[in-house]
Amino acid sequence: MPRTKPRRTSRLGWLPVLLLVFVGVGIVAASVYLLNGSQWPWNKTSQATAKVEQDRVGKRPYPRAARTITAFTAITVEHLLESQTNQPLTVWLKPEEAKAAGLLETKDILGRVVKGEKRAGYGFTEGDFLPKGSPASRTAAIPPGMHGVSISAGQIPTLRGLKANDRFVLIAAADPYAGPMAPKGSNIAPGVLARAAEDKAFRAMTRRIVEGGLVIQRMPDSKNSNVKDEAFVAVPDSQYDELLSALNNGIEITAMAESTNPLVQVVPLPEPAAAEPVERLTIQNGDVSETIVLPKGGGPNR
Repeated sequence: MPRTKPRRTSRLGWLPVLLLVFVGVGIVAASVYLLNGSQWPWNKTSQATAKVEQDRVGKRPYPRAARTITAFTAITVEHLLESQTNQPLTVWLKPEEAKAAGLLETKDILGRVVKGEKRAGYGFTEGDFLPKGSPASRTAAIPPGMHGVSISAGQIPTLRGLKANDRFVLIAAADPYAGPMAPKGSNIAPGVLARAAEDKAFRAMTRRIVEGGLVIQRMPDSKNSNVKDEAFVAVPDSQYDELLSALNNGIEITAMAESTNPLVQVVPLPEPAAAEPVERLTIQNGDVSETIVLPKGGGPNR
């Protein structure tokens, strides 16, 4: 059989395809070049980086909170890192500018405890923190000469709405030491009860049990609030026992906010007229001690 000669393929058949590829690449490259302001993207990125570095000459990074930090929390690196980039959130300023604004550097805030809620995006100043060495606890914010106490909305509803560092006065609607009229199960004449109630109400009109109270941690203020919500407050040592007595006896207490405006002079409430001494009789019934208020004029056997 005669041999069949192999068919020759012309190399020139690929040339048009190659030309089209090169033309397409050229058109794309030219478009990218023109769309980037007659420069290549990598050149633009390099220029932007160079511009940022130039703008930072003579400046230092000052940290900002990358997320909301709750009160009485010790600052860690995680509080300063952006969640998306995992890089510190900072603002670059000249040292003299930062000093004028009171901003602190990262080394000055790590481990420090914030005394109030810190929102994301804000820098840190010395006023944001408790004294150095303070533990991450709200008790570290209790001023000298004062005691801390948690009070629920059920005990003093009018504390709701007061914020941290607000000052207040507590007014009791009854004598916190009065206690019940008589032990449970005792029979007391209606007239005696009425006179005692009137006397108690009269003496309670201007009964102040706390002055110069300080809100350390505010009561939650939300749509789902309930009577179990608590505020942590500080009261002067000399008034702490009287406040606890009033709370334990279920006395109605009202919180009155004091002005924190530095231009407003806080004038103490006027002292009420001194009430006549009230006689009390303490009865020990086993392990239970109850106090009886003796009505004016004495009881039936007097």
